[in-house]
Amino acid sequence: MSTIGIRELSHHTSRYLAQVKAGKAITITEHGRPIATISPTGGEPAGGNPRPRIGGYRSGGPLDSDGIDAELARGFGHR
Repeated sequence: MSTIGIRELSHHTSRYLAQVKAGKAITITEHGRPIATISPTGGEPAGGNPRPRIGGYRSGGPLDSDGIDAELARGFGHR
């Protein structure tokens, strides 16, 4: 496990997240004291994606204002 300072993480976040994605755990320190550990999740988050993506594929033609209201209501769980 690597140990890095919070400033180093803020300057090179993508580099360290790539290491985590590759399977490496990293401990974050502030003034030399550990404050957090970043580790790989091991796969998809629990529950997956519970809602369809907004702006995803929709069959049909253009919507008028009533159609937009119906799509929004359906997206928020109202029927």
